[in-house]
Amino acid sequence: MNNEEYLMVQNKILTVTALVQRIPLDEFIQAAEKADTVGPFVDPTLWREGHANLEWILKVARVLRGFQAKVQMWSKSP
Repeated sequence: MNNEEYLMVQNKILTVTALVQRIPLDEFIQAAEKADTVGPFVDPTLWREGHANLEWILKVARVLRGFQAKVQMWSKSP
């Protein structure tokens, strides 16, 4: 990796970090979990069709929430 590539990757990491910090993940996770809970009763067909995708999105959101928490913790460290 040359210096230009290194700087490009570093900038992408900083950009992704800033973007993730702005996502209201707690609220999203709560809403998605509620949708997953009531979905089978409200619209079983739609829930069946979208459940696998929702599960995957929730897994990613939870990982990102952990990332948010770490970044927030590190930003408060001296």
